[in-house]
Amino acid sequence: MNLGRQSSSSTITDGRNTVIVSSSAQNYLDDEKHWNEDTPSPVSTRTHPMAWIALFLLVVLRSSVSIFQNTFSPIPKVVASYLGVSLTGVNWLFNIQAVVYIVLSFFTGWMFERLGTKKSLIIAGVITALGCWVRLIAVLIHPPSFPVMMVGQVVASVGSPLTLNIMTKFATVWFPENRRATAGMFVASNYGGIVAMFLMPAVATGEDKIEMTIIMVAAICTGAVLPQFFLPAKPPGGSNATTILPKPSVSFLQCTFQLMKSIHFWMLCGIHGINVGLSIAWGALLNQALTPYGYSDAQAGNIVAVAMAAGAIGALAAGPMLDLTKRHKLFLKLMAPFMCSTYVALIFIIKPDSFAAIIYVNALNNFFLSFMVPVVVELGVEVSHPIPEAISTSLLWQAAQIVGFILVLVLDKFRDATGDPPNNMYRGLIFQAAMAGVSVIISLLYNGPMRRTEALAEERRLQQHQD
Repeated sequence: MNLGRQSSSSTITDGRNTVIVSSSAQNYLDDEKHWNEDTPSPVSTRTHPMAWIALFLLVVLRSSVSIFQNTFSPIPKVVASYLGVSLTGVNWLFNIQAVVYIVLSFFTGWMFERLGTKKSLIIAGVITALGCWVRLIAVLIHPPSFPVMMVGQVVASVGSPLTLNIMTKFATVWFPENRRATAGMFVASNYGGIVAMFLMPAVATGEDKIEMTIIMVAAICTGAVLPQFFLPAKPPGGSNATTILPKPSVSFLQCTFQLMKSIHFWMLCGIHGINVGLSIAWGALLNQALTPYGYSDAQAGNIVAVAMAAGAIGALAAGPMLDLTKRHKLFLKLMAPFMCSTYVALIFIIKPDSFAAIIYVNALNNFFLSFMVPVVVELGVEVSHPIPEAISTSLLWQAAQIVGFILVLVLDKFRDATGDPPNNMYRGLIFQAAMAGVSVIISLLYNGPMRRTEALAEERRLQQHQD
């Protein structure tokens, strides 16, 4: 890697690929357009208290979006009967979210760089709330309208990529380098999913409760976006970005195409896509995989909720450990086999009267998965530097949604209508474990460069030399 400091431009290469970057600070404007200095700012490790408030409110907004996303998955049979559709039709209320996510992720990186984090989050929250209220129209029609419900799902699904893909961009604007993995971990954690898995089965106990459930979710999403209007666009006194590192002087599309040439980034897309994609598909179909063995919607919801809580613990552990040790690749190679082992275990333990074993293994699965999420996302930022982190993060989550969408369709086809018991998904469990094994192989082979860390170390060294 060659970082020119005195010339007006420099290049960064990975052997055969070259990115032209600008070494002048004034060529890089952060997402709130407040960097105007012609020389690098000193490295800062201080976090303004307002950053934690902004992070909390982003987590609240992200959680409300997740509650919307999981409105129907804990109660598929009640929803299917209420709307007069099959379980596959209910699955499409979930699948359409992945379609919207995949399409919008092409533009989220550009949007974050162009509009900034505050405007992007306000747009995300407002559109999510609007879509949730459209869903209310669907249930007020007699009989309830599945097409109108689908329209509401499509509109509200816009909020998911905007609130999740923004995690590294938000962390860069609000937090110093030694707190960014921790901040990103909070954003990635699925706290709203935990709430939804307990809340929906408890509230939507029958078809007569669906309307109240829809109103409740719409109110939650509306309330969650309101604080975003009153937050500042950046920490008081300026961004907590550690330094002004060189950024590409080429266009957004050129950056994206350049990133697509990196074999290391493709490997990360494979790892993240399979891991999160399996989680998406399993979360959508777990209820349908368990009910043939006599488990209720409430029990399935509890299993998922406990798993999500374990995932939150995994993410809580990952963020500080990554910030402290910077051993991203080591943790990747450690956690991938552990996660694969849980998918293998699910093949043998999903059977009648095995509630405790299922809840335990599923919790371990989410713990290892959630630990790996910030690891892979941060590795994506590292290997793609100096390309803006919003681009790499958006592409990683897009890959996850593409794989998740495909896996939901594939696993649904593995349902054995004539098996013992009928509609079991035993073959789908075997397929899941095989896919997790592919992720393990890629993880063990990955050895991409840590370009951002190396650039920051070089910047610090040059500052110390000047001092």
